[in-house]
Amino acid sequence: MADFDIQACAKRLEPWIIKTPLVEVEALSQRTGKKVYLKLESLQRTGAFKFRGAMNYMLSLGKAEAERGVITASSGNHGLGMSLGGKLRGIKCTVVMPVSAPLTKQERAKGYGATLVLHGNDYDEAQQYAQKLAEEHGYTYVPSFNHRAIIEGQGTIFNEIVKELPQVDMVVAPVGGGGMLAGLLIAREQSGMEVEIVGVEPTGAASMQASLAAGRQTTLPTMQTIADGVAVRTPGSLNFEIISRFNPPMWQVSDEGILAVQKLLLQESKLIVETAGAVSVAGLLAANLPAEIETVVCVISGANLDLANLAKLI
Repeated sequence: MADFDIQACAKRLEPWIIKTPLVEVEALSQRTGKKVYLKLESLQRTGAFKFRGAMNYMLSLGKAEAERGVITASSGNHGLGMSLGGKLRGIKCTVVMPVSAPLTKQERAKGYGATLVLHGNDYDEAQQYAQKLAEEHGYTYVPSFNHRAIIEGQGTIFNEIVKELPQVDMVVAPVGGGGMLAGLLIAREQSGMEVEIVGVEPTGAASMQASLAAGRQTTLPTMQTIADGVAVRTPGSLNFEIISRFNPPMWQVSDEGILAVQKLLLQESKLIVETAGAVSVAGLLAANLPAEIETVVCVISGANLDLANLAKLI
């Protein structure tokens, strides 16, 4: 795709983001018989990968748009990325989160100086309200995943992985709206490398797979998953277009599988991951990989977990 330049984006983001660690987890390697590495985007600024796309958007914002202030909808992590991006660039930022958004995400957004609005039962309802407020107040509306600059920012994860681990055979990523998966696919195409890229969705919120099966962007009538960070009823149109063009393998995982991985990573590796962050590893553990896949990287997308939920997990 000609209008994406992941390489240039990586350069632009370099002063702002953390080049997150890539670590092998022996407990996972033993279980799967593969070399399993985790790309710890849970250690990214704001505690999630979403800061990459949000910051790339903020850096590419025109002066007039920036002056109007920005508004976005988010189940949490994109809102945090926009909040910190706004703080770093001196741009007024409003974030609409569903009423069920984890408290830690709400508090952090306010801590970065954003105006927080709670509205709706899920991401899709929060998004509609954010668009309405943008029209009423003249804010610049920023999509959570359905935008070139955001997809491009998330794609920089791939560049970091292959630079550090050129022998990687497969990258497994969680899918909500599809920003990370779309970015990884474009980054792979631009790198010319042959790496299998797999997307994983919770069974109760597999909107991307429903859309791919229907051959068009589809909205799930209902949604049931504990993984709030990937609970999206309608995938992004641009994301869907990119993902359907590459048609990568897509897996599904149960909420039980997600919780088991959260517990496993805490117990074995002392890693705190939010439910959405555990989706990629849960997918890997449920999969039956061919022998030629020897080295796998799972992207851990975030660590913004309420202490109450962490206590429950323990």
